[in-house]
Amino acid sequence: MIRIAYFWRIGICAVCLIVVALLSGCASFDLFGGPGHSLQQAGSPSGDPVPATSYRTADEISQPPTQEEKEVIASAKTLIGQPPESQVKVKDRTFVLDCIGTVSAIFYGMNIDVQRDFARYSGNGVSRLYQSLKVLKVLHRDVYPRPGDVIFWDNTWDANGDGILTDDPRTHAGIVLAVDPDGTIHYVHEHVIKGVTVEVMNLRHPRDYYNPQGRVINNALAMNSGISRRNNPEHWVAGDLFDSFGDILRARRHFSVADLAMREPLPAH
Repeated sequence: MIRIAYFWRIGICAVCLIVVALLSGCASFDLFGGPGHSLQQAGSPSGDPVPATSYRTADEISQPPTQEEKEVIASAKTLIGQPPESQVKVKDRTFVLDCIGTVSAIFYGMNIDVQRDFARYSGNGVSRLYQSLKVLKVLHRDVYPRPGDVIFWDNTWDANGDGILTDDPRTHAGIVLAVDPDGTIHYVHEHVIKGVTVEVMNLRHPRDYYNPQGRVINNALAMNSGISRRNNPEHWVAGDLFDSFGDILRARRHFSVADLAMREPLPAH
């Protein structure tokens, strides 16, 4: 079980190191994915015009967790350890803990209904959430996200059943909980065997399972893949299957359950 204090320590360390890098001016790489940084994505079929970098400023990235971000972490903590496809009741609603059900349940615990606009779109739940956030203009591909950002992945399984493992956009989703100084993202998601669990992804080294010190920085995410398997698909770890992030918290008012009268109207397509 991941303790909430663990994420606090990660956040504090990240802020300290980032501030030092900014003040010293000694960073030899573009730490925040600003202008000039190119995020390589292998095997992504989406091709959508999502901003590649600089959704947030360096100052916004370096801030300690906000109260809303702490609420996401606390809500996620209540579900970690739940078996795959189990049912949970959150407030007045029952959720099945598949991948989109887990994301939905975590935010519903904060009075945020991410499924509000699902009836407007077609496709699976992951695709419908992606389309909802695309209309609200809160999708991005910053290398350093914030807690509470939803993660969208492509090609985690052969969703259309055509035997091709590179043409299945938006097949899985999770939520960012914390980010290490080296860019390793800790995210919560529903694993088909482990259930609701916390794993990692690193967009600075998207194809590497381990870092040079032997620490896992990209968990296996493609169906039936793993470090010990010899028949993994070409793209199988989390960073290599990454599609985009969605900033739910920036659109919180739109998805609010607590005050329906305050919901903002949808932008025109």
